[in-house]
Amino acid sequence: MKEPYSKRNKFIMIFTAVFMRWAMMFIIIFSLISFIDLFSSGLSGRQTANSMTFRVIFAAIGSVIANLVARLFILPRLNRQYMVFRKILQKIAECGYSDEVISKMEDQLTFCRAEPRKYTAYTNQYAMFLAEAYMSLRQFEKAEAKLEIADIDFMQVQAKNPESLPAQHNIVMLCVLWVQLYAGRNDKKKVEDQLRNSERYFAKYRGMNEITDYFMDTAYFESLMIHEQYDNALKLLNKYAKDEQLSFGVFLDKARCLKKMGRLDEAAAFFDRAYEQATNDWRRKTVDIERNI
Repeated sequence: MKEPYSKRNKFIMIFTAVFMRWAMMFIIIFSLISFIDLFSSGLSGRQTANSMTFRVIFAAIGSVIANLVARLFILPRLNRQYMVFRKILQKIAECGYSDEVISKMEDQLTFCRAEPRKYTAYTNQYAMFLAEAYMSLRQFEKAEAKLEIADIDFMQVQAKNPESLPAQHNIVMLCVLWVQLYAGRNDKKKVEDQLRNSERYFAKYRGMNEITDYFMDTAYFESLMIHEQYDNALKLLNKYAKDEQLSFGVFLDKARCLKKMGRLDEAAAFFDRAYEQATNDWRRKTVDIERNI
């Protein structure tokens, strides 16, 4: 069965754009080294014919490297939206979510959605960050509205490009956030359906790194919790007990699970440990909300 024309056309456009960038860089590099070669040979009096093959090979390989460097490190930093996005990420890393950060992300999301062809990647990021922030406060309607904005089809196209490895992580995160949303609403059927739909991505990206694997397993953790399989949920969390990077999430989820089991003293101890591991006020607020519901 042939692919739809629109999909084939999209791949042709991507290939053409990549080829044109490579060809342009090839011409620049080839012309530059040819000029240098001719200039140096004019000074030394040697012939240049034997260096033609070298110039072609060097320019062909060099254009690939130059395009990758420009794509990954130079062009993004010349993009104003990239700079704004990086500042917001830095603010989240330092202070966590806050009313100020959320307001700024809402503004940026509105701006990026006005030019979807240009800023779809940023739109997806802001939508997922906002959904996570609202979900941590159990504001599920706001979270769902943001998740509905995220474009998983765009992420899939990005994920096929080796230059866009974070897109794979984004796909996983979007799937996990949907599971967490339905679990927060105690909707068993939607949790099961979403988890079933997500498993093709989880299977594909399992083993990328431990943090991504942990996010996948948080989806399974929510499924076990909603089906009251608390012992299995605790066993799943124990896989990550030794990873200090994940300690906050592990402690908080253990506290939630133990609370459901009626082991309140143990739950309180893990809530306290999660509070101690919280690196910002937003995380501490999340612990307080989960402790008191």
